Amino acid sequence: TALVFIVFSCAVLYSILQNQFVIYENPGAVVDPPPSYFSTVNDTTHDDDYEIVTTNYGWTTLKRDQFSQRKVSEEFFNAILSHPKYNPKASWDELGKHPDPSKRLVVFLDVDTCIDNNYPKYGARFYDNQAITIKGEKWMDILDKSCLHIRRAAESPALKANKDSRLVLLDCGNAPWYRLGDVCGTNSRANRGGWGDLLNNSQVIIASYGARKQDVRDVDIGLPPPAVKQTELLPYERYWIETCKSERRHYLFSFQGRGGFRRDRLKLLDNGDNIFVRIKDSQSYWNSTGDMFNYGEIMRNSLFSAAPRGDCLYSYRFTEMMSAGTIPVVYANNWLPPFASPVDPDRILNWTKCAVFIREYKLLETGLVLNEIPDDVRCEMQQCSLAFWNEFGSSREGWLRGILRWVNSDPGISKNIEAVREIT
Repeated sequence: TALVFIVFSCAVLYSILQNQFVIYENPGAVVDPPPSYFSTVNDTTHDDDYEIVTTNYGWTTLKRDQFSQRKVSEEFFNAILSHPKYNPKASWDELGKHPDPSKRLVVFLDVDTCIDNNYPKYGARFYDNQAITIKGEKWMDILDKSCLHIRRAAESPALKANKDSRLVLLDCGNAPWYRLGDVCGTNSRANRGGWGDLLNNSQVIIASYGARKQDVRDVDIGLPPPAVKQTELLPYERYWIETCKSERRHYLFSFQGRGGFRRDRLKLLDNGDNIFVRIKDSQSYWNSTGDMFNYGEIMRNSLFSAAPRGDCLYSYRFTEMMSAGTIPVVYANNWLPPFASPVDPDRILNWTKCAVFIREYKLLETGLVLNEIPDDVRCEMQQCSLAFWNEFGSSREGWLRGILRWVNSDPGISKNIEAVREIT
Protein backbone atom coordinates (compact mmCIF):
# COMPACT_ATOMS: atom_id res chain seq x y z
CA THR A 1 0.00 0.00 0.00
CA ALA A 2 2.80 2.38 0.88
CA LEU A 3 4.53 1.66 -2.43
CA VAL A 4 1.32 2.33 -4.37
CA PHE A 5 0.89 5.62 -2.50
CA ILE A 6 4.46 6.67 -3.27
CA VAL A 7 4.08 5.85 -6.97
CA PHE A 8 0.77 7.71 -7.13
CA SER A 9 2.26 10.75 -5.36
CA CYS A 10 5.21 10.86 -7.73
CA ALA A 11 2.86 10.66 -10.73
CA VAL A 12 0.78 13.56 -9.42
CA LEU A 13 3.90 15.62 -8.68
CA TYR A 14 5.31 14.93 -12.15
CA SER A 15 2.02 16.00 -13.74
CA ILE A 16 2.05 19.28 -11.81
CA LEU A 17 5.65 20.04 -12.64
CA GLN A 18 5.13 19.17 -16.29
CA ASN A 19 2.19 21.55 -16.45
CA GLN A 20 4.01 24.40 -14.70
CA PHE A 21 7.46 24.09 -16.20
CA VAL A 22 6.74 22.71 -19.66
CA ILE A 23 9.04 25.40 -21.03
CA TYR A 24 11.90 22.94 -20.69
CA GLU A 25 10.40 20.83 -23.46
CA ASN A 26 11.13 23.74 -25.80
CA PRO A 27 13.76 25.91 -24.11
CA GLY A 28 14.35 28.06 -27.18
CA ALA A 29 10.72 28.99 -27.72
CA VAL A 30 10.95 32.65 -26.84
CA VAL A 31 14.64 33.45 -27.18
CA ASP A 32 14.21 35.26 -30.51
CA PRO A 33 11.36 37.68 -31.31
CA PRO A 34 8.85 36.19 -33.77
CA PRO A 35 10.20 37.33 -37.14
CA SER A 36 6.74 37.83 -38.63
CA TYR A 37 6.13 40.86 -36.42
CA PHE A 38 9.15 42.96 -37.32
CA SER A 39 10.95 44.11 -40.42
CA THR A 40 13.44 41.61 -41.82
CA VAL A 41 15.93 44.45 -42.24
CA ASN A 42 18.32 44.58 -39.30
CA ASP A 43 21.02 46.91 -38.09
CA THR A 44 23.85 44.90 -39.65
CA THR A 45 22.35 44.59 -43.15
CA HIS A 46 24.65 47.27 -44.59
CA ASP A 47 27.79 46.33 -42.66
CA ASP A 48 30.08 47.79 -45.29
CA ASP A 49 28.06 50.92 -45.87
CA TYR A 50 28.07 52.88 -42.61
CA GLU A 51 29.88 53.45 -39.37
CA ILE A 52 28.83 54.93 -36.05
CA VAL A 53 30.72 57.99 -34.82
CA THR A 54 30.25 60.53 -32.06
CA THR A 55 31.06 64.20 -31.85
CA ASN A 56 33.90 65.26 -29.57
CA TYR A 57 32.32 68.16 -27.73
CA GLY A 58 31.78 66.75 -24.25
CA TRP A 59 31.86 63.22 -22.83
CA THR A 60 34.59 61.99 -25.20
CA THR A 61 36.95 64.79 -24.17
CA LEU A 62 39.19 65.35 -21.15
CA LYS A 63 36.58 67.83 -19.88
CA ARG A 64 33.79 65.25 -19.74
CA ASP A 65 33.05 66.02 -16.08
CA GLN A 66 32.03 69.53 -17.10
CA PHE A 67 29.09 68.18 -19.13
CA SER A 68 26.08 66.96 -17.19
CA GLN A 69 24.60 63.59 -18.05
CA ARG A 70 21.31 61.97 -17.16
CA LYS A 71 21.45 58.28 -16.24
CA VAL A 72 19.30 57.32 -19.21
CA SER A 73 21.75 59.19 -21.48
CA GLU A 74 24.67 57.40 -19.83
CA GLU A 75 23.09 54.03 -20.63
CA PHE A 76 22.44 55.02 -24.23
CA PHE A 77 25.90 56.47 -24.78
CA ASN A 78 27.50 53.30 -23.39
CA ALA A 79 25.39 51.30 -25.84
CA ILE A 80 26.81 53.41 -28.68
CA LEU A 81 30.40 52.94 -27.54
CA SER A 82 30.00 49.18 -27.28
CA HIS A 83 28.30 48.69 -30.66
CA PRO A 84 30.42 46.76 -33.20
CA LYS A 85 29.92 49.47 -35.82
CA TYR A 86 31.22 52.23 -33.57
CA ASN A 87 34.57 53.60 -34.75
CA PRO A 88 36.54 54.67 -31.66
CA LYS A 89 39.40 55.97 -33.82
CA ALA A 90 37.26 58.44 -35.73
CA SER A 91 37.90 62.07 -34.77
CA TRP A 92 34.92 64.30 -35.47
CA ASP A 93 37.20 67.28 -35.96
CA GLU A 94 39.32 65.41 -38.48
CA LEU A 95 36.24 64.11 -40.29
CA GLY A 96 35.12 67.71 -40.59
CA LYS A 97 38.48 68.87 -41.94
CA HIS A 98 38.71 65.99 -44.40
CA PRO A 99 35.11 65.00 -45.30
CA ASP A 100 34.77 61.71 -47.14
CA PRO A 101 31.73 61.44 -49.47
CA SER A 102 32.13 57.66 -49.61
CA LYS A 103 31.49 57.28 -45.88
CA ARG A 104 27.92 57.00 -44.64
CA LEU A 105 27.90 58.04 -40.99
CA VAL A 106 25.37 57.62 -38.20
CA VAL A 107 26.33 60.37 -35.79
CA PHE A 108 25.43 60.81 -32.11
CA LEU A 109 26.19 63.76 -29.84
CA ASP A 110 28.45 63.33 -26.82
CA VAL A 111 26.41 65.91 -24.87
CA ASP A 112 23.01 65.52 -23.25
CA THR A 113 19.73 66.33 -24.99
CA CYS A 114 17.54 63.83 -23.12
CA ILE A 115 16.03 65.42 -20.01
CA ASP A 116 14.07 62.62 -18.34
CA ASN A 117 13.23 63.38 -14.71
CA ASN A 118 11.76 60.00 -13.71
CA TYR A 119 14.30 57.38 -14.77
CA PRO A 120 15.51 55.25 -13.14
CA LYS A 121 13.84 56.59 -9.95
CA TYR A 122 10.27 57.69 -10.57
CA GLY A 123 9.34 60.90 -8.79
CA ALA A 124 12.90 61.52 -7.59
CA ARG A 125 14.61 64.88 -7.33
CA PHE A 126 16.24 66.18 -10.51
CA TYR A 127 19.81 65.45 -9.38
CA ASP A 128 19.00 61.92 -8.18
CA ASN A 129 18.75 60.75 -11.79
CA GLN A 130 22.00 62.37 -12.89
CA ALA A 131 25.13 60.40 -13.80
CA ILE A 132 27.28 63.56 -14.04
CA THR A 133 26.07 66.58 -12.06
CA ILE A 134 27.11 70.18 -12.56
CA LYS A 135 26.40 72.13 -9.39
CA GLY A 136 23.71 74.75 -9.86
CA GLU A 137 22.86 73.68 -13.40
CA LYS A 138 19.16 73.39 -14.28
CA TRP A 139 17.51 71.36 -17.01
CA MET A 140 16.91 74.54 -19.02
CA ASP A 141 20.65 75.22 -19.01
CA ILE A 142 21.35 71.73 -20.37
CA LEU A 143 19.00 72.12 -23.31
CA ASP A 144 20.11 75.66 -24.08
CA LYS A 145 23.74 74.53 -24.27
CA SER A 146 22.82 71.57 -26.47
CA CYS A 147 21.55 73.89 -29.22
CA LEU A 148 25.07 75.18 -29.84
CA HIS A 149 26.42 71.64 -30.20
CA ILE A 150 23.55 70.62 -32.46
CA ARG A 151 24.35 73.53 -34.76
CA ARG A 152 28.03 72.54 -34.89
CA ALA A 153 27.21 68.92 -35.72
CA ALA A 154 24.42 69.66 -38.22
CA GLU A 155 26.60 72.14 -40.14
CA SER A 156 29.73 69.99 -40.11
CA PRO A 157 31.18 69.02 -43.50
CA ALA A 158 31.57 65.51 -42.07
CA LEU A 159 27.76 65.14 -42.03
CA LYS A 160 27.11 67.03 -45.25
CA ALA A 161 29.68 65.09 -47.28
CA ASN A 162 27.31 62.14 -47.74
CA LYS A 163 23.61 62.92 -48.10
CA ASP A 164 22.76 59.56 -46.55
CA SER A 165 24.60 60.30 -43.29
CA ARG A 166 22.36 61.02 -40.32
CA LEU A 167 22.70 62.91 -37.03
CA VAL A 168 20.43 61.30 -34.42
CA LEU A 169 19.28 63.29 -31.38
CA LEU A 170 17.42 61.98 -28.32
CA ASP A 171 14.57 64.16 -27.10
CA CYS A 172 12.97 63.05 -23.83
CA GLY A 173 10.94 66.20 -23.21
CA ASN A 174 7.16 66.45 -23.09
CA ALA A 175 6.35 70.18 -23.09
CA PRO A 176 7.63 73.27 -24.95
CA TRP A 177 10.14 74.10 -22.21
CA TYR A 178 11.53 70.57 -22.31
CA ARG A 179 11.24 69.58 -25.98
CA LEU A 180 14.38 69.80 -28.02
CA GLY A 181 12.42 70.59 -31.15
CA ASP A 182 11.08 73.74 -29.50
CA VAL A 183 14.15 74.90 -27.59
CA CYS A 184 16.39 74.61 -30.65
CA GLY A 185 13.67 75.11 -33.24
CA THR A 186 10.99 77.59 -34.21
CA ASN A 187 9.08 77.99 -30.93
CA SER A 188 9.82 81.63 -30.11
CA ARG A 189 8.90 81.26 -26.42
CA ALA A 190 10.97 78.14 -25.77
CA ASN A 191 13.85 79.12 -28.06
CA ARG A 192 15.53 81.24 -25.43
CA GLY A 193 18.83 81.42 -27.29
CA GLY A 194 17.32 82.74 -30.52
CA TRP A 195 18.94 79.94 -32.49
CA GLY A 196 16.51 79.97 -35.35
CA ASP A 197 15.40 76.63 -36.72
CA LEU A 198 18.46 74.42 -36.31
CA LEU A 199 16.37 71.36 -37.06
CA ASN A 200 15.28 72.31 -40.58
CA ASN A 201 17.61 69.65 -41.88
CA SER A 202 16.55 66.30 -43.32
CA GLN A 203 19.83 64.73 -42.19
CA VAL A 204 18.89 65.33 -38.55
CA ILE A 205 16.56 62.79 -36.91
CA ILE A 206 14.96 63.42 -33.53
CA ALA A 207 13.96 60.29 -31.60
CA SER A 208 11.43 61.08 -28.89
CA TYR A 209 9.03 59.22 -26.61
CA GLY A 210 6.83 62.19 -25.72
CA ALA A 211 5.90 63.63 -29.11
CA ARG A 212 2.60 64.24 -30.85
CA LYS A 213 2.47 63.32 -34.52
CA GLN A 214 1.56 66.85 -35.55
CA ASP A 215 4.47 68.37 -33.60
CA VAL A 216 7.32 66.50 -35.30
CA ARG A 217 8.86 66.49 -38.74
CA ASP A 218 8.36 63.69 -41.23
CA VAL A 219 11.88 62.36 -40.57
CA ASP A 220 11.48 62.16 -36.78
CA ILE A 221 10.60 58.93 -34.95
CA GLY A 222 9.19 57.74 -31.66
CA LEU A 223 11.02 55.88 -28.89
CA PRO A 224 9.76 53.48 -26.21
CA PRO A 225 9.75 55.14 -22.76
CA PRO A 226 12.30 53.52 -20.42
CA ALA A 227 10.71 51.00 -18.05
CA VAL A 228 10.90 52.06 -14.40
CA LYS A 229 9.08 49.00 -13.01
CA GLN A 230 9.66 46.06 -15.30
CA THR A 231 8.24 42.59 -14.69
CA GLU A 232 10.49 39.54 -14.75
CA LEU A 233 8.49 36.69 -16.23
CA LEU A 234 9.28 33.15 -15.17
CA PRO A 235 10.15 30.63 -17.89
CA TYR A 236 6.77 28.91 -17.77
CA GLU A 237 4.98 32.27 -18.02
CA ARG A 238 6.88 33.03 -21.21
CA TYR A 239 5.96 29.60 -22.52
CA TRP A 240 2.29 30.27 -21.85
CA ILE A 241 2.52 33.32 -24.10
CA GLU A 242 4.35 31.38 -26.78
CA THR A 243 1.73 28.60 -26.72
CA CYS A 244 -1.32 30.89 -26.42
CA LYS A 245 -2.44 29.78 -22.95
CA SER A 246 -4.17 33.08 -22.25
CA GLU A 247 -6.63 31.40 -19.89
CA ARG A 248 -3.80 31.33 -17.36
CA ARG A 249 -4.27 35.09 -16.85
CA HIS A 250 -7.26 36.09 -14.77
CA TYR A 251 -7.67 39.72 -15.79
CA LEU A 252 -8.82 40.80 -19.22
CA PHE A 253 -7.83 44.39 -18.38
CA SER A 254 -6.16 46.21 -15.50
CA PHE A 255 -4.87 49.57 -14.36
CA GLN A 256 -3.24 50.84 -11.18
CA GLY A 257 -2.02 54.39 -10.82
CA ARG A 258 -2.70 57.85 -9.51
CA GLY A 259 -5.75 59.79 -10.59
CA GLY A 260 -6.12 63.01 -12.51
CA PHE A 261 -5.63 63.65 -16.22
CA ARG A 262 -9.02 61.99 -16.96
CA ARG A 263 -7.74 58.69 -15.57
CA ASP A 264 -10.44 58.58 -12.88
CA ARG A 265 -12.97 57.52 -15.53
CA LEU A 266 -11.14 54.17 -15.71
CA LYS A 267 -12.79 53.29 -12.37
CA LEU A 268 -16.08 52.96 -14.22
CA LEU A 269 -14.65 49.97 -16.10
CA ASP A 270 -13.96 47.89 -12.98
CA ASN A 271 -16.43 44.98 -12.79
CA GLY A 272 -15.14 43.28 -9.66
CA ASP A 273 -14.03 40.29 -11.69
CA ASN A 274 -11.81 40.28 -14.79
CA ILE A 275 -11.45 44.06 -15.13
CA PHE A 276 -9.33 45.41 -12.29
CA VAL A 277 -8.90 49.19 -11.80
CA ARG A 278 -7.45 50.91 -8.74
CA ILE A 279 -6.89 54.66 -8.63
CA LYS A 280 -4.41 55.74 -5.95
CA ASP A 281 -4.34 59.14 -4.32
CA SER A 282 -1.24 61.16 -5.07
CA GLN A 283 0.23 60.97 -1.56
CA SER A 284 0.14 57.18 -1.26
CA TYR A 285 1.28 56.81 -4.88
CA TRP A 286 4.36 59.01 -4.55
CA ASN A 287 5.28 57.70 -1.09
CA SER A 288 4.97 54.02 -2.00
CA THR A 289 8.02 51.79 -1.68
CA GLY A 290 8.64 48.43 -3.29
CA ASP A 291 5.56 46.86 -4.86
CA MET A 292 3.01 47.67 -2.18
CA PHE A 293 0.18 47.67 -4.72
CA ASN A 294 1.11 44.28 -6.26
CA TYR A 295 1.76 46.14 -9.50
CA GLY A 296 3.90 43.37 -10.97
CA GLU A 297 1.57 40.56 -9.87
CA ILE A 298 -1.49 42.24 -11.39
CA MET A 299 0.44 42.99 -14.58
CA ARG A 300 1.64 39.42 -15.10
CA ASN A 301 -1.96 38.23 -14.69
CA SER A 302 -3.46 40.69 -17.20
CA LEU A 303 -4.02 40.26 -20.92
CA PHE A 304 -4.43 44.00 -21.51
CA SER A 305 -3.42 46.96 -19.38
CA ALA A 306 -4.04 50.69 -19.63
CA ALA A 307 -1.34 53.15 -20.69
CA PRO A 308 -3.20 56.44 -20.27
CA ARG A 309 -1.53 59.79 -20.69
CA GLY A 310 -0.68 61.69 -17.52
CA ASP A 311 0.98 65.06 -17.25
CA CYS A 312 2.96 63.82 -20.27
CA LEU A 313 1.53 62.40 -23.46
CA TYR A 314 3.40 59.13 -22.99
CA SER A 315 3.30 56.59 -20.15
CA TYR A 316 6.18 54.58 -18.72
CA ARG A 317 3.60 51.80 -18.31
CA PHE A 318 3.60 51.33 -22.08
CA THR A 319 6.99 49.64 -21.97
CA GLU A 320 6.62 48.18 -18.49
CA MET A 321 3.56 46.12 -19.42
CA MET A 322 5.33 44.76 -22.49
CA SER A 323 7.94 43.27 -20.16
CA ALA A 324 5.09 41.19 -18.75
CA GLY A 325 3.81 40.16 -22.17
CA THR A 326 0.74 42.31 -21.52
CA ILE A 327 -0.86 44.20 -24.39
CA PRO A 328 -0.84 48.01 -23.97
CA VAL A 329 -4.11 49.90 -24.34
CA VAL A 330 -3.07 53.44 -25.17
CA TYR A 331 -5.22 56.48 -24.38
CA ALA A 332 -3.10 59.34 -25.75
CA ASN A 333 -4.49 61.00 -28.84
CA ASN A 334 -1.93 61.39 -31.65
CA TRP A 335 1.02 60.02 -29.64
CA LEU A 336 3.85 58.95 -31.95
CA PRO A 337 4.61 55.25 -31.21
CA PRO A 338 8.15 53.89 -31.01
CA PHE A 339 10.15 53.57 -34.24
CA ALA A 340 7.42 55.11 -36.35
CA SER A 341 7.21 58.45 -38.12
CA PRO A 342 4.13 60.47 -39.07
CA VAL A 343 4.51 59.47 -42.73
CA ASP A 344 5.98 55.97 -42.28
CA PRO A 345 4.25 54.34 -39.31
CA ASP A 346 4.84 50.69 -40.27
CA ARG A 347 8.47 50.56 -41.38
CA ILE A 348 9.66 48.51 -38.39
CA LEU A 349 6.40 47.00 -37.15
CA ASN A 350 2.67 47.32 -37.53
CA TRP A 351 1.54 48.68 -34.16
CA THR A 352 -1.97 47.26 -34.53
CA LYS A 353 -0.33 43.86 -33.97
CA CYS A 354 1.25 44.91 -30.67
CA ALA A 355 -1.11 47.36 -28.99
CA VAL A 356 -4.61 48.81 -28.88
CA PHE A 357 -5.09 52.55 -29.44
CA ILE A 358 -8.36 54.04 -28.19
CA ARG A 359 -9.29 57.69 -28.51
CA GLU A 360 -9.49 59.30 -25.09
CA TYR A 361 -13.15 60.21 -25.41
CA LYS A 362 -13.97 56.54 -26.15
CA LEU A 363 -12.32 55.25 -22.97
CA LEU A 364 -15.59 53.81 -21.60
CA GLU A 365 -15.88 51.58 -24.68
CA THR A 366 -12.68 49.71 -23.70
CA GLY A 367 -14.45 46.57 -22.51
CA LEU A 368 -16.43 46.26 -25.74
CA VAL A 369 -13.31 46.78 -27.88
CA LEU A 370 -11.23 44.20 -26.02
CA ASN A 371 -13.96 41.55 -25.89
CA GLU A 372 -14.30 41.73 -29.67
CA ILE A 373 -10.67 40.73 -30.22
CA PRO A 374 -10.55 36.99 -31.08
CA ASP A 375 -8.41 34.71 -28.92
CA ASP A 376 -5.95 33.93 -31.71
CA VAL A 377 -5.41 37.64 -32.46
CA ARG A 378 -5.02 38.36 -28.76
CA CYS A 379 -2.36 35.65 -28.54
CA GLU A 380 -0.42 37.15 -31.46
CA MET A 381 -0.59 40.57 -29.83
CA GLN A 382 0.83 39.19 -26.58
CA GLN A 383 3.66 37.57 -28.48
CA CYS A 384 4.34 40.79 -30.36
CA SER A 385 4.32 42.80 -27.13
CA LEU A 386 6.86 40.53 -25.44
CA ALA A 387 8.97 40.35 -28.62
CA PHE A 388 9.12 44.14 -28.77
CA TRP A 389 10.26 44.23 -25.15
CA ASN A 390 12.98 41.66 -25.79
CA GLU A 391 14.34 43.36 -28.87
CA PHE A 392 13.80 47.08 -28.37
CA GLY A 393 12.25 48.05 -25.05
CA SER A 394 14.30 46.33 -22.38
CA SER A 395 17.50 48.38 -22.66
CA ARG A 396 19.22 51.35 -24.29
CA GLU A 397 20.92 48.79 -26.54
CA GLY A 398 17.39 48.10 -27.77
CA TRP A 399 16.87 51.81 -28.42
CA LEU A 400 20.03 51.87 -30.50
CA ARG A 401 19.03 48.70 -32.33
CA GLY A 402 15.69 50.22 -33.28
CA ILE A 403 17.22 53.54 -34.36
CA LEU A 404 19.81 51.83 -36.55
CA ARG A 405 17.20 49.56 -38.03
CA TRP A 406 15.11 52.61 -38.88
CA VAL A 407 18.00 54.50 -40.45
CA ASN A 408 19.35 51.55 -42.41
CA SER A 409 15.94 50.55 -43.76
CA ASP A 410 15.25 54.01 -45.19
CA PRO A 411 14.13 53.31 -48.79
CA GLY A 412 16.02 56.35 -50.05
CA ILE A 413 19.29 55.26 -48.50
CA SER A 414 18.91 51.75 -49.82
CA LYS A 415 18.39 53.06 -53.36
CA ASN A 416 21.39 55.35 -53.13
CA ILE A 417 23.58 52.48 -51.91
CA GLU A 418 22.51 50.29 -54.82
CA ALA A 419 23.19 53.14 -57.27
CA VAL A 420 26.73 53.56 -55.92
CA ARG A 421 27.34 49.83 -56.21
CA GLU A 422 26.19 49.83 -59.84
CA ILE A 423 28.47 52.76 -60.71
CA THR A 424 31.50 51.24 -59.03
